[in-house]
Amino acid sequence: MATSPDDARPTSSDNRRKPVRSTQYMIAPAGAGISAQTLAEQLNQFGNILWTHDQRGVSGPPIAVVRMPDEAAAALRRSTAGSLIIEPDSHLRAASFAGPASSFIPAATTMTALGPDFKVTIRVLSEAGGPVEQATVQLVGEQASAQGRTDRDGNVDLTLRDEVPETIAAIFVSARSGHWGLWQQRPNIEADAVNTFTLKPLQLPGGLDWGGEAMRFDQIPDHCRGADVKIALIDSGVATSHKLLADIEHGIDARRGEDRSWSKDVTGHGTPCASIINAAAQADHGIRGYAPDSELHVCKLPQDAHCSDLIAALDDCLQNGIDVACVGVGCEHGSVLVEQHIAMAKQQGVSIVAAAGNSGERILFPACSPHVLAVGAVGRMGSFAEDSPQAAQAAAATAAAGGLFVPPFSCRGSELDLCAPGVAVIACQSPDGYAVCDGTSLAAAHVAALAALILADHADFKGSFIAKDAHRVERLFQILKETAQPIGHPWQTGAGLPDAARALGVWSDQRPLAMPLNAGLREMRSAIRQLDRIPFGASQAMIFEPPRGPANVTRLPLNPAPLAFQAAGGGTATVHELRAAMALAGLAEGR
Repeated sequence: MATSPDDARPTSSDNRRKPVRSTQYMIAPAGAGISAQTLAEQLNQFGNILWTHDQRGVSGPPIAVVRMPDEAAAALRRSTAGSLIIEPDSHLRAASFAGPASSFIPAATTMTALGPDFKVTIRVLSEAGGPVEQATVQLVGEQASAQGRTDRDGNVDLTLRDEVPETIAAIFVSARSGHWGLWQQRPNIEADAVNTFTLKPLQLPGGLDWGGEAMRFDQIPDHCRGADVKIALIDSGVATSHKLLADIEHGIDARRGEDRSWSKDVTGHGTPCASIINAAAQADHGIRGYAPDSELHVCKLPQDAHCSDLIAALDDCLQNGIDVACVGVGCEHGSVLVEQHIAMAKQQGVSIVAAAGNSGERILFPACSPHVLAVGAVGRMGSFAEDSPQAAQAAAATAAAGGLFVPPFSCRGSELDLCAPGVAVIACQSPDGYAVCDGTSLAAAHVAALAALILADHADFKGSFIAKDAHRVERLFQILKETAQPIGHPWQTGAGLPDAARALGVWSDQRPLAMPLNAGLREMRSAIRQLDRIPFGASQAMIFEPPRGPANVTRLPLNPAPLAFQAAGGGTATVHELRAAMALAGLAEGR
């Protein structure tokens, strides 16, 4: 068994044994021929084996998840001489519901203690006067900030060190569902008193929201609905108690296996993403999934998810014949073992679309993998109230074309492939409500839905790229990127905002959001890769990082008549189809 900090005991009144630092590791044989049982027996002496992963029928080496002291992991590396892959089982964090960025917190004006702790009670009410439960409240001072969640009475108690009422810079309130949030600068806050704030009710849109219009989902034929395409949502689960999500029948818990826990969403992170992909349309409002006829499979990750849970989810994708996997989580450092499973999934035709991350820094893993499509977030001016948290994001944002902006929370870098709506997105929320949501995982869900429509109706995936393999994945990524509308700097927006109409062949030469770029994409990527080579520190010296980069794509011409149902019938090929076939075969006209 591994020694934990709580196991440390004093050896004498003057001499205490230092706590031993333990870390959760993933360990797998570097070669074939070792069973999960043999691996477990080999590792028993080094630490506490939490569980072993035997791929559940999917090809690949067994993996053991072990908690052990860091010194034991180093000794194991030395003793096995490279025969084992040993890497930290990194925590995954959700890439949605971004809070106020650090850029909103004013620089400290003094380092002198201002007095005793500043304690305050915030009460959040609806316009009708009822309490708003589970609203997140963040109070920002000049030197510190505090955050909490309201109780059933709508109250939350917060404490800030070295602050007084005059130094409170801002308050942010975000409702879990049913209301718009609130942002106030220099609010009038009283100590030792109940400070009440009222939220405006959320009105559902009568038609498509701003994100659907920006990506031109409203310009495609009504029968483009993603039929016969399987999408996996790798996230926190989905609340099938919601009336628009009740038809979702397929799911699994990454740790528990086949039970119904996937149909509940305690954190409320996966449910909004599921609604963007698969929500059934209602006549009275515009909340609808963009690929409602697709078959959604829910891969639920635990609240304390690690990379090993992502491996289990990817293996379930392989077992279930998934076409598109939408990943709403990530971590700072890459994983060789996860990268192996990503490559394996790609070889079997699984197109992975992942959220870039909400830290405002470099792209998270797995989005940064060259086998994964990384998606950042954009917002649109005028899609939210002036006193909303989204307005605060816009105030610190980078302007893009067409009234769009890149929020400060959206991760950026050379690995970014696309951007999509991820600010003030109105979506379903568990258990049966609606919410205003922010985050790059919402952006990834928009792109995953469009990917399903392309796979279902684009002619390429009825013919030349029908086989589920890596070529299929790279062709899909090429179509998404080369038909996108460039809107800003590639480090912040990638190839641009996906255009559903162009991707599906509803051709329009007008690209109203396009803007010229001042630097070549290749040169900018080269520069940022130099930054990526900065080492993470001595503690990471023995950890190999897999390659980073934008998603690999094919280098073939796009089909000039991509919608399968636009082709001539009766077995007669059109001139466009013949030219496309010649191009795919590497033949030029006139040969």
